[in-house]
Amino acid sequence: MTQTKSTFCRICEPNCPVTAEIDDHGTVIELRPTPGHPTGGTACHKGLGYLDVHNDPDRANWPQRRTNDKSQPEGNFVRADWDSSLQDIGSRLRDIREQHGPNAIAVFHGNPSTFDSAGLICYDPFLDAVGTKMRFGGSTQDMANKTTGAAHVYGSTSSFMIPDLANTHYLLCIGANPRVSRWSMMSAPQDNLDVVKRIVERGGQVRFVNPRRVESSTTETGPTLLIKPGTDAYFLAAVLHEIHLQGGIDENLVRARGKHLDELMTFVKAYSPESVEDVTGISAAMTKQVAAEICAAPSAIVYMSTGVNQSRQGVLCYWLTEMINFVTGNLGREGGTFKPTGLIDACPPLTGMQVIETSVGPLELPDPVGYSQLPATLLADLIENGDIRALILWSGNPLITAGGEERLRAAFEKLDLFVSIDIYRSVTGEMCDYILPVTDWLERPDINLAGTGMQSKPHVVYTDAVVAPTHDRRDAWWILARIAQEMGISSPLDANPDAADATFLFDAVLSMRGLSVDAMRQSPSNTVMFPEKDKASLFEQCLQHPDHLIDCYPPAFAEAGLIERCADIFETLSNEPQDTLKMISLRTPYMNNSWLVNIPRYRRGRNRDNPLHMCEQDAASRGIFDGDTVRVSTQYGQIDARVLVDDDLRPGVVAMSHGYGTARATTQRTALKKPGVNCNVLMPSGVGTYEPLSFMSWLSGVPVDVQPAAAHAENEPD
Repeated sequence: MTQTKSTFCRICEPNCPVTAEIDDHGTVIELRPTPGHPTGGTACHKGLGYLDVHNDPDRANWPQRRTNDKSQPEGNFVRADWDSSLQDIGSRLRDIREQHGPNAIAVFHGNPSTFDSAGLICYDPFLDAVGTKMRFGGSTQDMANKTTGAAHVYGSTSSFMIPDLANTHYLLCIGANPRVSRWSMMSAPQDNLDVVKRIVERGGQVRFVNPRRVESSTTETGPTLLIKPGTDAYFLAAVLHEIHLQGGIDENLVRARGKHLDELMTFVKAYSPESVEDVTGISAAMTKQVAAEICAAPSAIVYMSTGVNQSRQGVLCYWLTEMINFVTGNLGREGGTFKPTGLIDACPPLTGMQVIETSVGPLELPDPVGYSQLPATLLADLIENGDIRALILWSGNPLITAGGEERLRAAFEKLDLFVSIDIYRSVTGEMCDYILPVTDWLERPDINLAGTGMQSKPHVVYTDAVVAPTHDRRDAWWILARIAQEMGISSPLDANPDAADATFLFDAVLSMRGLSVDAMRQSPSNTVMFPEKDKASLFEQCLQHPDHLIDCYPPAFAEAGLIERCADIFETLSNEPQDTLKMISLRTPYMNNSWLVNIPRYRRGRNRDNPLHMCEQDAASRGIFDGDTVRVSTQYGQIDARVLVDDDLRPGVVAMSHGYGTARATTQRTALKKPGVNCNVLMPSGVGTYEPLSFMSWLSGVPVDVQPAAAHAENEPD
């Protein structure tokens, strides 16, 4: 006899519905799609294959305490109990706070924790109770440019829009590959490629812009314009420049809803299609054609994603994308971009900038902080300099996912306390003092909080825990609450000491919509759909500057040096040697950052590791052949990698997938056997290597040198 339970995936933003089949022993035996679900979502292979993670024998099951020095390459750990572990952690954090101040305690918030709603609800209150401003995480490797840009363009870090793909006539999709990576900063049903095909089927047009022909680009969707890496800001500026010349700006709308249009036009005037074509690799004629297509379309969208976010000028690219959508009248209209309703239907206004004093100088974050974080590339410096003495790692793996692995390793050795809250003892966890085993998404109740305000079909969904946690795993919210108690600061458990799970936290959030956990349990598929708002309502909700206008040329951009920096980068690119190679990040459907590195089914055949993709032309000019081992280097580090000749790349571009490089993952057997290479060793880290204002890491379009490994071996001393 079996039973089924309705739940949802928590790997990426769509939160796709999943049906779990459970046997009479309480074991999940299958995860399958949920036909007819109100959202229309269909789970992909990652969600449906999650039992491989859930049942992984290499998971962390009990608290573990390190017994040797962090400078040792492998950690020695012994099993510990929760009470003694939390008492020791709380006592040491309390002492560090008293001796060195609250900012001596830092937290790194990894990507998986974004999809743990109870933990998210407790996270900011925990940091506020500690009093620390040292908040780091995955957003500065991912999307902080968008939230920071929204703060200055619209007046709120929450005022980011999503594309109305279901109704648009034109899509310019830049730095995104929805067939592989889904949509970013958008929670949409999993019909990623179908929704793009339907644009073409109804007579619309789609273009992708990327340094490689992405899997999403087909005869049924649209072509890829092969842009040079890291030049998107100049392409976007040139498109906007041409839209202006072609009379495509809705002057009445812009004057009524915006300000500083003249300053915006002055900026883009410096980047005509003719002046940027050598830098971008896209001809002036094609740039003018794209502008004409946007002007002619009854509705149009420019959408940009992670590939652009990571390429050194993410804030300016976000700004120019929003400006094209706004000045052409496609913001807040059907077939353009809009702000959906959500469970939490608010865009808190920006009240100013919060200054954090550090040894490397003052760092500023939008206030309220919201989604913003300090630059992960400064983490090593701040530990080395003594600013940070304790680090709590919540489902993050910065040694693999951030730049500068060796610098981080050296810094982590100096921490007085290093704690990991995770389902695995990861590569970074190997350096921790404690491993605290957390539940996975089948073992905890949850709501889809992370996607609120970003859903193409607005809804809230609740799930009970599908199965009880085995061994001695605990929910992240409970772990944070217990650490707070042991530190003697406020904790959610103070008023709820007997709470068995997080439902009391969800009731508090759901009550804003007149809902409760009990009401959600009575709803079909535990889901409540929200009525869609008028798309023009964003002008009332999202414009949070005191004058309620869109700032077309935010003064903070010039004050932070972004405008001058843009000109300097353009000059550098204009004078770059013709044979320069740039590395971009390559997403794969068989990895999600470093989440799935230990799952055997995703590490087979050509997916066993992460080769360096290189086009035939670039390989041949260097005497390199498919399958060769090469030395890839930058001023920050070097790696050896296997070459995969791939003519989907434009000449001058190489690509690797990140999340690999797990040779020190001693308890993750598949990851240890097939480690791959950590390409983030090559990435810039330290002072001055991140984008000002947003603190985004530079992870794409980085110049690299690639040579046959044999040549290096011959030149190395005996």
